[in-house]
Amino acid sequence: MTLDRLDRRRSLLAQFDAGRHELEESPSTRGHERAKELAYRFLTSPAIREALDIGRETQANREAFGMTLFGQATLAGRRLLEAGATLVTVIWDEIAIANSSWDTHFHHYERLSGELLPGLDRALSSLILDLEERGMLDDTLVLCLTEHGRTPKLHDKGAQGVGREHWSDVYSNVLAGAGIRGGSVIGASDRDGAFVKDSPINPKDILCTLYHLLGIDSDQTIPDRFGRPVPLVSGGRVIEEMFG
Repeated sequence: MTLDRLDRRRSLLAQFDAGRHELEESPSTRGHERAKELAYRFLTSPAIREALDIGRETQANREAFGMTLFGQATLAGRRLLEAGATLVTVIWDEIAIANSSWDTHFHHYERLSGELLPGLDRALSSLILDLEERGMLDDTLVLCLTEHGRTPKLHDKGAQGVGREHWSDVYSNVLAGAGIRGGSVIGASDRDGAFVKDSPINPKDILCTLYHLLGIDSDQTIPDRFGRPVPLVSGGRVIEEMFG
């Protein structure tokens, strides 16, 4: 080996060492390490382990939420709130058949009446009643959200029966608790459920309202990785008429 080749190897090694040191000290790496540590602490937390143990609930309460994946996950969500969690997401994920969940492209009526609506009604109503009985509803916002609606007209799928496709022009969400005025409907669609007729509300409005309830100014900006100001919510408004 020549001295020039040895020097090049030493130089390469020095560059690797310098690069590793720079990477270890960078804010993004330190942030990643903090997030990883928080994730491990979350997974090994006795409080979280106890909160997720729905076997501690009475059988009657478990059955009230429904002995389904969504029902029991919703009950676990309430237990997480009791343990101190500030944000809990429960996703509908009951795969009974291919193309399941709320994507009713076929067997529309059968799936709504036999699986989807009973499961949602039971879990959602039990959650609201449970939170109210525990004195938690006034401080807890319950949201039942969806990413889009379904076509106003049914499509005949032959042997698979009728179904409805994706539709984003109009759909609804349900909110309860946290000062929301119960039993009220804001906005309306046309007679076919195809387009918004009155008081349109968009996802940004919902987001602004959530930040408002959390005491966060949705008009503020946050810096991106290059220091440029980015709106927390670009547009949208707090839905004042939603509150009692």
